[in-house]
Amino acid sequence: MRTENQKAWFFVLPVLFLVAFNALLPMMTVVNYSVQETFGNNQFFWQGLDWFEQILRSERFQAALGRQFLFTAIILAIEVPLGIIIALSMPRKGFWVPVCLVLMALPMLIPWNVVGAMWNIFALPKIGMLGYFMNDVLGINYDMTQDPLAAWITIIVMDVWHWTSLVVLLCYAGLVSIPDAYYQAAKIDGATPWSLHPTSQDEDSLDHRRSSQVHGQLQHLY
Repeated sequence: MRTENQKAWFFVLPVLFLVAFNALLPMMTVVNYSVQETFGNNQFFWQGLDWFEQILRSERFQAALGRQFLFTAIILAIEVPLGIIIALSMPRKGFWVPVCLVLMALPMLIPWNVVGAMWNIFALPKIGMLGYFMNDVLGINYDMTQDPLAAWITIIVMDVWHWTSLVVLLCYAGLVSIPDAYYQAAKIDGATPWSLHPTSQDEDSLDHRRSSQVHGQLQHLY
C-alpha cells in the first residue's frame, strides 16, 4: 500500500505565517477598533455597532456609494467594449505583436499612486499639457481643481487609460488560444473579421469541411 508524504505541507507554512502577519492580524486590529471608542491615554470604551449604524444612515455616505456605483458602471461600459475592439484589431502574427503587447502592458506597469500623481500634474490648468490643450488650444474652460464635473471626467479618463489594457490582454490571450482551424471554418461560412468566434456552428462547419476532405481523398485513392 502506497503512503503519501505529508511533508510538502511544511513548505506552505511560511506563506501562511506571512499572510497571517500581513493581512489577518491588521484586519483583526481594525475590527477591534471599529467597535470601540477612545478619548486618548489608551483608554477604550465599548461602542458596539454604533459607528456602522451612523455610516449607513449618513446621506453623504449613501451619495458617495451611489456615485461609486455610477462610476463603476461607466468605466465598465467603456473599458470592456473598447478592450474587445482593440484586442480584435491587434495582429496575431508578425513583428507588431510584441510591440502591441508592450504598449498595452505599459499603463499597467505604473503603480496606481503614481498614476494619480502623474495625471494630477498632467491635468493641471496652468502647467499640465491636458489643461493647456483644453484651455488655450480648444478654448474650453477646464479646471479639475475647481469644477467637480471636470474632475469626474478626468478620473474616468484616467481609469480607462490605466485599466483598459487589462481587458485587452485578457481578450487577446483568449483570441490567440483559438486554433486557426476555427477561423478558417468561420471564413468559409462567410463570417466577417469582427464576428469570428468559436461556436458550435463553426465546429460543425469544421467537421463538415474535414469530412469533405477525407471523402475527396478516398475518391482520389480509388
